[in-house]
Amino acid sequence: MRKMEVIKGSFAFEGIVTGEVFLDKKKYIDEGITAILDEKDVENEIERFERALELSKESLEDLRTSFAGKMNEHDLEIITAHMMILDDPIYVSDIKKSIKKDKLRAEEAVKLITTKYVKMFKNIQNPEYRQKELDIKDVGKRIVGNLDKRFEDWKKLDGKILVTEEIFPTELLNIYHLGIKIKGIVMEYGGETSHLAILAKALEIPTLMGIKNIFSYNWGKDIILDTTEINSCVIIEPDEKTKKEYENLLEKFELKKEEIKRDANLPTETLDGEKVSLYINVSGDLDSEEVRTLKPDGIGLLRTELLYMKNTSFPDEENQFKVYSGIVEKFDKDSSIIIRTLDIGADKQLPYFKMKNETNSFLGLRGIRFSLQNQDIFITQLKAILRAAYNRNVKIMYPMVTNISELREANKLLERAKEELKEENKLYKEEIEIGVMIEVPSIVMMADVFAQEVDFFSIGTNDLTQYILATDRLSETVSSMYDCYNPAVLRSIAFVKKAADLYGKKVSVCGEMAGDAKAIVAFLSMGIKDLSMVGTSILAARSLIRSLNYDKLKEIKEKLLLCHDSKEVKEILIKYIN
Repeated sequence: MRKMEVIKGSFAFEGIVTGEVFLDKKKYIDEGITAILDEKDVENEIERFERALELSKESLEDLRTSFAGKMNEHDLEIITAHMMILDDPIYVSDIKKSIKKDKLRAEEAVKLITTKYVKMFKNIQNPEYRQKELDIKDVGKRIVGNLDKRFEDWKKLDGKILVTEEIFPTELLNIYHLGIKIKGIVMEYGGETSHLAILAKALEIPTLMGIKNIFSYNWGKDIILDTTEINSCVIIEPDEKTKKEYENLLEKFELKKEEIKRDANLPTETLDGEKVSLYINVSGDLDSEEVRTLKPDGIGLLRTELLYMKNTSFPDEENQFKVYSGIVEKFDKDSSIIIRTLDIGADKQLPYFKMKNETNSFLGLRGIRFSLQNQDIFITQLKAILRAAYNRNVKIMYPMVTNISELREANKLLERAKEELKEENKLYKEEIEIGVMIEVPSIVMMADVFAQEVDFFSIGTNDLTQYILATDRLSETVSSMYDCYNPAVLRSIAFVKKAADLYGKKVSVCGEMAGDAKAIVAFLSMGIKDLSMVGTSILAARSLIRSLNYDKLKEIKEKLLLCHDSKEVKEILIKYIN
């Protein structure tokens, strides 16, 4: 009899599922050359490639259309990135040259050139290129699939748990689009902040990542996948005792889900009547039905960069005004809407604007730095926001602010934008609240100075964690060090809250952490009652908040701030929740 095996990993979406394994051992990119063409077949092969290229573009557009309004635009940014690769003249030209010069079949040429690019990105010592490496693998596989009009036989996956080295984001979208229900995913590659993790969360698929040498295990037929905070593991060949335990755990988990649904329409307040505001993070358009169902108090972070990334040139004032107004009007006039100005650079690039190569672009020209160096682009955006804010509770937030002079310069340009609108006889919001993202250590240490010149702070926990811990959040080699619950991160947040309180300024959290149960308890213990998160986290957050006592939470604040490591922090928070 085989022995039960428990394998730990990191989770992307919480859940408990049991079921049959679908083992996917196929390699995505293969360097092997198996077919050489006759001269007369070369042109025909180039035509086959061109048709596959068009089919690949069409299938991506179909995906975008099918998910429009059903998923947050931010979760679909991957489609835009892949369209850019398919339109890349150098990539396309290299494949055609390989067919012509090396007499390769189109499939082999695509594999060969894609592998060349993958190796190139792998060798660049810049963390943002890890995602580009994955994107080009994904695109290469899509083209090959369209060449022989045969994708993976995913129908066999229906109702099973996928075990694989890696599955690409658009593959997952394809599977979902075909109506194939994946019970769960167990994979070797990928971190908690990867595109795949974000997508798995949006599609609500229990996903376990970081299982090293995944095919070295004897997977058998049935497994238990537990992606809850407490366990985060996969169990191979569970014994009868474990099966029984998980029957009970699953029953409790389902009861919790029902409780979340029941609390959906109730006020977001603690047991002792403390009101907490839950906002939604928005990247593109927002479905009105989502607003009605989730009932967010407004938008805590309206990312504007996707509008720029989807365009073929910098969007003009009218274009931006129309987009911002369309989103703002989905809420009532009193709802708070925070619009963040353009935040490009590092892992967010524009297809029509070539930025300089930098050794570490995460520390380079990005966020407010880009806007201040490109003032015409910045003023155009500010004018569009001011117009959309007319007669509404809209606020402006600057990203990646490092020092007070940046804030002052940005505010001068804001005044210039107002003057231009006044001269043009356009309606705009004259008195508008201004805030900054708390993302870098310098602004944490100078929070008391900034608190005297801004109306609010919004803490971006993703970048704040990255910069405080000097750990790239996209890297797989140091992913274990990227931990939002490190006491240094929590102490920084508490420090900012104290400075804000001193001057009566509001603090909200808009990073990924805001939707996590443990973090909600930690933030409330610090007195932070404004949280902005992805839509899929709002109902669970509301249900949790309704089970907490706000006054009693204050008791654990000091315990958290005296912790020596994140393990201690998590133990305190998990114990409190349970």
